[in-house]
Amino acid sequence: MYTISSEWIQRVNTSRNATVDSKGKITTPITAIEPDILFTHNTIAIYATSLKAPSNWYKAGNLYQAFFVPFGTAGHAQGESISVMLNRYTIHRFTVFPDTGDTKYVISFAPQTYLKDIKLQVWEYTGINQGATLDSLETLAKANLQRSAGLQTSINKLLKKG
Repeated sequence: MYTISSEWIQRVNTSRNATVDSKGKITTPITAIEPDILFTHNTIAIYATSLKAPSNWYKAGNLYQAFFVPFGTAGHAQGESISVMLNRYTIHRFTVFPDTGDTKYVISFAPQTYLKDIKLQVWEYTGINQGATLDSLETLAKANLQRSAGLQTSINKLLKKG
């Protein structure tokens, strides 16, 4: 399902460095990477790497999904969060979307404060097999319950006649 390269679009490809002093100590950690990109599909791939990180370090940081909200002053509400590993490709399918019929979202990546450098790459899967979201599963379950209740009503009416 994910093997067709033309169904993946690279949306983020950026590198950042922490500020370090003459002794190599971090004076200012890498700030969050918040690309000004609107994602519209629920499946993404993430890859984070650090050239200066020791080989036994495994955590790159956390990736957060956020939705626009039309109330308050923040502008965005947090969706899901993903722990991102160093030097490991990760495919993640978001399953939580607000019940607005609009699945557009943005991302934010918070690198670990001990990293001196980070390169973040994010691809969006645009293929037709996006899978079910929690909202679509709940909608399907509600529709099935309504059909079931309708069938039960019909059965009860038939039993009363017979």
